[in-house]
Amino acid sequence: MKKIFKKLFIIIILFTISNTAFSQNRLLKKGNEEYEKYEYINAQNTYLKVVESGYESSELFKRLGNSYYFNSQFENASKWYKLLIEKYGTIIKTEYFFRYAQTLKTIGDYKEADMYMHRFARLNPEDKRAQLFLKKQDYLEKTNTNLDKFKIKNLSMNSEVTDFGTAYYGQEVLFSSSRQEETTNKDIHEWNKELYLDFYKGKPDPETGDLYEIKKWNPLFNSNLHESTPVFTKDKKIVYFTRNNEDGGSYDRITQQRKIRTDKLKIYRSSLNAKGEWTTPEPLPFNSDTYSIAHPALSQDETKLYFSSDMPGGLGESDIYEVDINSDGTFGIPSNLGSIINTEGKETFPFISQNNDLYFSSDGHVGLGGLDIFKVGSFQKKGEWKVENIGKPINSRADDFAIIMNDDSQKGYFSSNRKEGKGKDDIYSFAQIEIKKKEEPKIKKDTVVLPKITEIKKGDDLGKTLVLNPIYFDFDKSFIRPDAAIELDKILAVLKKYPSIKIQVRSHTDSRAIWYYNTALSKRRAKSTREYLIKNGINRNRITSRGYGESRLLNKCKDYVYCTEEEHQLNRRSEFIVIEK
Repeated sequence: MKKIFKKLFIIIILFTISNTAFSQNRLLKKGNEEYEKYEYINAQNTYLKVVESGYESSELFKRLGNSYYFNSQFENASKWYKLLIEKYGTIIKTEYFFRYAQTLKTIGDYKEADMYMHRFARLNPEDKRAQLFLKKQDYLEKTNTNLDKFKIKNLSMNSEVTDFGTAYYGQEVLFSSSRQEETTNKDIHEWNKELYLDFYKGKPDPETGDLYEIKKWNPLFNSNLHESTPVFTKDKKIVYFTRNNEDGGSYDRITQQRKIRTDKLKIYRSSLNAKGEWTTPEPLPFNSDTYSIAHPALSQDETKLYFSSDMPGGLGESDIYEVDINSDGTFGIPSNLGSIINTEGKETFPFISQNNDLYFSSDGHVGLGGLDIFKVGSFQKKGEWKVENIGKPINSRADDFAIIMNDDSQKGYFSSNRKEGKGKDDIYSFAQIEIKKKEEPKIKKDTVVLPKITEIKKGDDLGKTLVLNPIYFDFDKSFIRPDAAIELDKILAVLKKYPSIKIQVRSHTDSRAIWYYNTALSKRRAKSTREYLIKNGINRNRITSRGYGESRLLNKCKDYVYCTEEEHQLNRRSEFIVIEK
């Protein structure tokens, strides 16, 4: 009898295991099919059921992470990329170190992000993203330089879904939205479970940039698919815009929904005819059903069209291209803008301003997280291109993209999916704040009252004894500024009067870069300070230097703790410690 029960028990266990494996395989197959069709929300739900059943693999964690990453759900993506790297870090593609670093930035964990970028750089020394990162270790500091120059506003007309991609249209502004309208008869897009995008227009408030009297634009341009990112010629007679692939699917008469096999994007063009009516939009001749052409922008003389594409032969996931617009309306051959602008990552949403500055969004150039907006000034001078992050507050830890602006007024719009917004993507206005020019203070040498030798003790900080003003260094620099030299001259006076005194110069940083970078920077600054004193007559045997980086903070401002700029400044200090007298 016991043997019978034992055999029965084994059969039940084997059946359960077999049934579980069958269920896992069925769910995996379903999830993979959804993933391949870009139905990322459906795929997430299916894959999570597989995880709950106890199954795991590198491919499952990759696709879970990607399904969130490609939908800009970076916090959830970070969780799955972390598991992927912890369990399968030795066998996965190094691209996942880059993606994990990007997701860490979006949740504010810059320390950990930089560590993984260093790991990515060691494994991919030829990757431009790695090279740019190693050159721009001070990116967090430099993105603060415009923080007080611009005021941004989340527009009151933003919906709870997607609103993005503005364009100037005379006295109006066009944008795209997946908001629900009573007359809407559009399909649900399985990528993000929202309606397909339509064009809307509104009148801008001249002060705030807010849009009002919102209504749908011309129905000729609002199809059953996505429409976005229009750009108009100056005379408003020609429009270029993005629409997803009409030829990539079929219509299901039973469900009355369009089934999209692929989601490639194309640029369309329409013009006003003699009657002042828009012609039927036609796709540009260099579009393709196998790759995307999207987000058009025009040069100021309207002889060139710029766009983003993942066409074969590019440098990364998507690159920015240009193509000549001939006088008869035909086009030349698209050409890639090259490696100064394009990286192995995503470059997209180009815009050319009145001053011929190129703006675009990228996750390959060094930024704050997700897509950041970058600028190339004097874009017409190809030999002088320099890519600059436009910084906060326009850029954030989230995706920031689709900027347009008026150079004369220094006002414009951009789109972002930052957490404090109303919907998945929101439109923000921005305006430059008028800053009154401050007169530079005249630097004059103080009359130094030197302490008596008996008042100086071993271990004292001469900086405190002399009540020195803070000794500042420019971002990522270690040279002595004129205002710092005035303070160092007071130290010189003491050392010259009391030749028996020996000191150690100690330099400290705040915690906002990675620790070993801070240590190296503080060593350079301490050494620079020491060399200044030696150059001005102090025997080098009397001075040593040491950089402590962020290891001796004076307050709470360690990693992952929010602090004001003033609080961080307290930790960026120099000390002049008496070691012998």
